[in-house]
Amino acid sequence: MKKILKKDQKNVDSKKRRLKVGFEILVFFLVIVAGFQYYHTYSYNTYSHRDILKPYLNELILSPLFLRQVSENEVILNLDNKRKAVFTFLPHLQKAGFEIFQKYNAPLGAFVAIEPSTGAVLAMVGQGDNYANKDFHLTLSSGYPAASIFKIVTLAACLEYGAIKPSELLQATGRLRCGDKYIRDSSNVPSGSITVTNALAKSCNTAFAKIALDLGAIPLKEYAFKFGFNSNLNFEMPVEISSAIIDNEPFSVAASGAGFGSINMSPLHGALIAATIANQGKMMSPYMIKKIVDKKGNALMEYRPYEAKAPILSSTAEIIKEMMIQTVHGDGNAHKSFYDKGGRPYLPWIKVAGKTGSLSNGNLNYTWFVGFAPVDNPQIAIAVMIGNYNTWKAKAGVVARELLKAYFNNNINEVSYHHND
Repeated sequence: MKKILKKDQKNVDSKKRRLKVGFEILVFFLVIVAGFQYYHTYSYNTYSHRDILKPYLNELILSPLFLRQVSENEVILNLDNKRKAVFTFLPHLQKAGFEIFQKYNAPLGAFVAIEPSTGAVLAMVGQGDNYANKDFHLTLSSGYPAASIFKIVTLAACLEYGAIKPSELLQATGRLRCGDKYIRDSSNVPSGSITVTNALAKSCNTAFAKIALDLGAIPLKEYAFKFGFNSNLNFEMPVEISSAIIDNEPFSVAASGAGFGSINMSPLHGALIAATIANQGKMMSPYMIKKIVDKKGNALMEYRPYEAKAPILSSTAEIIKEMMIQTVHGDGNAHKSFYDKGGRPYLPWIKVAGKTGSLSNGNLNYTWFVGFAPVDNPQIAIAVMIGNYNTWKAKAGVVARELLKAYFNNNINEVSYHHND
């Protein structure tokens, strides 16, 4: 009886060992499969992807003639006779961008649209050749002054360092003296007390210069870097670094805080800043190729969106978002671009958050608009930069409105957020 029991026990032990070995083999197999799957879906910032795309993208001209639209929502680039790159671009928005720029015929214009939650580039359009660095695509060159778009960075730094409170009253003084130099407000800014919200909405230079001085050079430089200035932006095509040269000298700090000085920015970067506010303070890594497929359409590589950095807290982003809404829907600088003279909104079905910027540099007068919509569930973040000579052809805010209209008209069924002002 005991011998039989021992034999049975040996059989049980043997079965357990086989099951254990079998389980280990299964786990090993699953790990290999998962690893293989990951290998085929790795992020597009790896060297192998860049090696594949480099010959095709370095000379890429982003025009409707170069990219082939294969469906209503898909644009591809033939890499060779075996592989195709599928872009994130929305054909209708890309087309609208070209048509709007051709309509206004401004000497220089650039437009970038991004999906805030993923970093997918929905459109990249540029017009003109009057820009500083032709080694980069017009939308990826940082040869343009950031102007008052940098006030978003200044505001974020001041809020998170506790230099100001959202409810605080600032002072619009008309002009602010720093040594033997002055920073002046534009004529639309009344002198006197001004809320932080209105200071951003009306782009009050003296108020922002003063809070930048109170903050100091080191924190301002820190937040410039957090928002991507003075650092590389990871992207499939070369992107010129957006530079923010801020000296410790008081005038440099004050001027930089107000958006003057040596601060330049690419349109792609401008769209990313808006997308960061829209995405609760998280900056997603931008990308324009969502997958590479073989000639049968099977995915060889797929992009996985990832967070590049988180410059600010979600609570800070929410505060700035509410202030940016007033730039468009309150008494801010973008109001006239989004409302007619009778006070009727051009886009009554959506609410937009934005920030304007304007600055003359050399022989061009630059205007910016960066923003996102709908504010309650952002689907698109945009940056529009327009350069005019003395004869103005277009302003960035108006172009931004028309581009947003083109986007939402094509996606009207997805919009459930209505403007109630």
